[in-house]
Amino acid sequence: MSEAIHTNVPMRNGLFEGGRLPVGAIGTSASGWWAVWFLMFSEAALFAYLFFSYFYFSVQPPANWVPGGPPSFLYPGIQTALVLAGCASAWFAHRSIRLGQQLFAIVALLVTFLLCSDFIAVQFLDWKDKPFPLSESTYSSLYYLITGAHLAHVVLGWIMLLMVLIWAALGYFDRVRHVPIAVTAVYWYFVAAIWIGVFFTLTCTPYFY
Repeated sequence: MSEAIHTNVPMRNGLFEGGRLPVGAIGTSASGWWAVWFLMFSEAALFAYLFFSYFYFSVQPPANWVPGGPPSFLYPGIQTALVLAGCASAWFAHRSIRLGQQLFAIVALLVTFLLCSDFIAVQFLDWKDKPFPLSESTYSSLYYLITGAHLAHVVLGWIMLLMVLIWAALGYFDRVRHVPIAVTAVYWYFVAAIWIGVFFTLTCTPYFY
């Protein structure tokens, strides 16, 4: 996914001789490739701070940290399955376009997009099922803040998936120029990794108290 791909880049005069303009830079020389890594590092620091805040307040009195007892695994479990399945389909989309299999890449991107949409829908169902509002307690505030911050990143991934799906359907990518698909796949892996942290922190750790 990160290997550089060498090819001949058309000169400026050749770009206006007809045909579709090339879309996307080539390999890891693309600015977008490095931009998404810097974005992930900065956002990982944000979630590290949120997790620290959660654990810090969880050990403060009173002892009844989670209102109504430990949370259900139902919705978070479904979300975990969706995000991991999205990783598999995103990987397959990137692999397919690298091999020049555009149809498989389009189908895999569509599957990832649908899984992402389902994840967003399940998150709203989970919020609706919660017995506490945002401002009820420190726990409720942190719960909605952490899950809301993660959902915002998922929505960004949803927009990215929609755009690369449209571009792929229009034939803008091939085995040489496909960095936007690689960037979107890497970003989805990041979203999945953060979700595992959210799942463990908010759903699993209350059972240890």
